[in-house]
Amino acid sequence: MSVLSKLISFAATPFPMSMLRAGKDIPVLLPFYHLVSDRKHPFHFNYEYPSVKRFKEDLDFLLKNFEPISLEELLKGRDLKNKFHLSFDDGLRECHEVVAPILKEKGVPASFFVNPAFVDNSDIFHRYKAAVLNAIFQKQGVQSELQRTYADLLSLDQMAEDIGLNWDEYLEKESPYMSLDQLKELQEDGFSIGAHSWDHPEFWLLDEERQLDEVRESMEWVVANLNPSVRAFAFPFTDFGVSDEVFNSIEQERLCDITFGTAGVKNEPLANHFQRVPMERGGVKSARQLLKTEYFSYQLKRIMNRHIAKRA
Repeated sequence: MSVLSKLISFAATPFPMSMLRAGKDIPVLLPFYHLVSDRKHPFHFNYEYPSVKRFKEDLDFLLKNFEPISLEELLKGRDLKNKFHLSFDDGLRECHEVVAPILKEKGVPASFFVNPAFVDNSDIFHRYKAAVLNAIFQKQGVQSELQRTYADLLSLDQMAEDIGLNWDEYLEKESPYMSLDQLKELQEDGFSIGAHSWDHPEFWLLDEERQLDEVRESMEWVVANLNPSVRAFAFPFTDFGVSDEVFNSIEQERLCDITFGTAGVKNEPLANHFQRVPMERGGVKSARQLLKTEYFSYQLKRIMNRHIAKRA
């Protein structure tokens, strides 16, 4: 957590949640995670995911202060004040094994956004490859500063080959992702499944046509394999660098019913496009701390007229 974030978090502490979220234009709360686990996950270099205990405490805090809604209710957009919709990215198997049972127990609807390239453990997200390599190098006492963008994928694969790491064997052994059958089980249990791009690139590295291809191909896969009642797409990393022209094409081609960015609690000028709140931040120990900080920051930005999401 940065010094500024710590100061904002400290300043927000004495205020009740009801005061921090006050205001007629406060956006609907859309928290998201990647995984929940009590083990040291192979991909742990990427974010500080919650333990099962903390996740349950987070849910209890959310349920005390907000009302959970489904993706269908979010799309309808009626009376969203003090509501929340939970989501999870990347399709990791802990979502099926750990997260879903907890959500069912507490009666919380949620959406799971997946990358078709990784379903059934067919491949691995480039930043997760970097995390696995980092872990190996650490065990060997080697200091490494791996590049982790989509543009570095070939170099990561070459590095794995150089040290004798076979990704197919790793996937077969670890099975980090959900299978299509598991996704269908989640859907049968009432959860929503959406797309998260084909193979999780940083969209700001792609031209407009490549960006559209990522949306088209991943949404086509989700529709063909799961036929969801709401066609939802969550931009990987963020929607930064996605132009109005791309959004217009998504709407004109009717690729999605609803889309998401990750700018936190911010007002969004585009129709049926919403900003989510990342819940796995370094140094943050609870949803209470994170969301108080998030809403306090929103109120400050609102005073300065900086509370509206921008993509450039």
